[in-house]
Amino acid sequence: MARALVFNHDGEVSRFGLAKHAREKLYGTRRRVVVDEQGRECERGLLSDDGSLLLPPGSVAMMYLDEQLDVVERADLRTVDEAGTVVERVGSTLDKEVPLRAVPLETLLDYVTSVVYLLDADAVGPALAAALARGEVFQGVFSYTDGFDLHDLFLVQNDEGTWALVGRPTGFEWLRRAVPPPAPDDDALFEDDLDFGML
Repeated sequence: MARALVFNHDGEVSRFGLAKHAREKLYGTRRRVVVDEQGRECERGLLSDDGSLLLPPGSVAMMYLDEQLDVVERADLRTVDEAGTVVERVGSTLDKEVPLRAVPLETLLDYVTSVVYLLDADAVGPALAAALARGEVFQGVFSYTDGFDLHDLFLVQNDEGTWALVGRPTGFEWLRRAVPPPAPDDDALFEDDLDFGML
């Protein structure tokens, strides 16, 4: 059985199948292929700095080095925060109950959406279904795979279906005037510094 999003809203458990809604599905893709004179597809290679070696694909790999330029195995790497404390991994939220809370629609303006999922409602609680149909927005957390942080998820519905919008806070604050602008001076509207004698 495919993995799913499972939400808990006021004690009701709802389950949704998900499919990533990528740009490629909407617009299709194109790929530029370089061929030789006989029409055979070319492979990309790397030329060494001195120009003496041509390195085929797969001959150069990424490696991690420490301060002494010793190779560090990927399994030995640790993620730390700004204070140098080791950050623990966060498990995937798929197939795990995630609590939902209703938020104002304007909350979406404070987030940058990075992934959109079209959801297939396997079993939706009646209260959540009714709230989504009224246009209410719900917020939870999301992590597709094991990682180091949780993303924010917004559950919304429109005429096209039910959607999960995954993103991060923008970090921007709305700007407002502390003092209203002064009222315009009617006499100043007709003052003009333009000297027609210069024309």
